[in-house]
Amino acid sequence: MKAIYKSDNTEQVVYRLGETASVRAGSGYSRPGNLHCSVENTGNGYIAYFPSHSSTTQDYYVCLDYAQVRDLVLGLSMFKEELGFKDE
Repeated sequence: MKAIYKSDNTEQVVYRLGETASVRAGSGYSRPGNLHCSVENTGNGYIAYFPSHSSTTQDYYVCLDYAQVRDLVLGLSMFKEELGFKDE
């Protein structure tokens, strides 16, 4: 499964393969194809991985159970305009 999201002059390409989804840089970025984030359904919740693209910062992980993810998505839905999502 694949989806493309456009914002300003950039694209983010989202792929899903099995229990893992990845967000990658698309056109408009200096390095198209670079991984921005991957999210894995572990069976107990989700682990989001944000790789560092710099030698001065570390990779970052967020681990949430299903209830926390649902609450986070519900809360973020109130900011969808600011985050570049439009109702269709």
